[in-house]
Order: sequence, then structure tokens, then C-alpha cells
Amino acid sequence: MSELPLPLTPEPVVRKKRSVAPVVIALSVLAIGVAVVGSSTSGGAGMYNYTLAELERKSAEVEGKDIKVAGKVAKGSVSGQPASDTFRFAVEDTAGHRLTIAYAKLLPDPFEEGRDAIVAGKLTRDASGQHVLQASSLTVKCPSRYGDAESMSEADRQKYYATEYQKHKQAQQQATPRP
Repeated sequence: MSELPLPLTPEPVVRKKRSVAPVVIALSVLAIGVAVVGSSTSGGAGMYNYTLAELERKSAEVEGKDIKVAGKVAKGSVSGQPASDTFRFAVEDTAGHRLTIAYAKLLPDPFEEGRDAIVAGKLTRDASGQHVLQASSLTVKCPSRYGDAESMSEADRQKYYATEYQKHKQAQQQATPRP
């Protein structure tokens, strides 16, 4: 019998180099996902919510900072041209605290005196030294039509819907280009 010759030195095991690309891609996707979720759930990090009463007491501390405040749009307080630098209104609470709001963007559809509003922006002073919130966002709460309808008389309901219809018609006429 013949014996097979044995090699004197064993051959080294050659391992294929694995690419790190899949690991880098997976970690990048994970990091981007965490960043997106973190930024979307922070809800305006650095922005503080104040009541009008708190803001009255702490106005000097928060001047120039991003804040958020809520209140009712004060009756008779709306002035200036909407979506311009001249547009102003005030929000107030039931205790009589009030804050002037400057809002230079388009108004949300439900904007109306007496409605609840949430306003975010920077607190500044106007030329007269009064505090004004330079609003960057405005959310107006729309009252429940069902709740309103239940508490309204038939005559009030008819008047309400006639008024809403007129607003709708005026908005359509303004939006329709004239030849």
C-alpha cells in the first residue's frame, strides 16, 4: 500500500472579508429613525405653555422666548388687515387677563371673536412698551356644531346657518377670478 504524502506545513485557512456596509447602513437607518421620532414627539422642545395669568407675572422672564398661550379671542379686539403686519387681536381668560397677538399669516377658517385659540410665538414689546406675542402659529378651536345645535333654538339655528352660508358665498366670490 502506498501512503499519501502529507504536507509538511498546514495550509492557512483563508477567511473571506465581510463587508461592513450592511452594518453601517443598518446603524444609519436606526439613527435617522431615532432622530425623526425624537424630533416629532418633542412637541416644541424649548417652548413653554403659560396661562395668561402666569404670563402676566413672568412676562419679563420670558420676553424674547418661544411660548405658547391659550385664551378666547377677545370681542372687539380684532384690528388691521389679515395676513399682514398690521393684523392684531387679543386673547383673554375669564379672570380678565389679556394679551395682544400679532399674526401676519393667513387666518384659520374658524377664527372668530369669542372662540378659543392657542397661540405660539415670541413675546416682545411694541413701540408703546406693551407686551405683544409675535405669533408663529395660531390654532382656533371650533365649537362642536352638534353641541351648539342642541342648545340653540330653531330661530337661532336658522340664523347661524344663514350667516355661515353668507360667509361661504363671500369666500367663493373672493376666490373666483373675475374676467
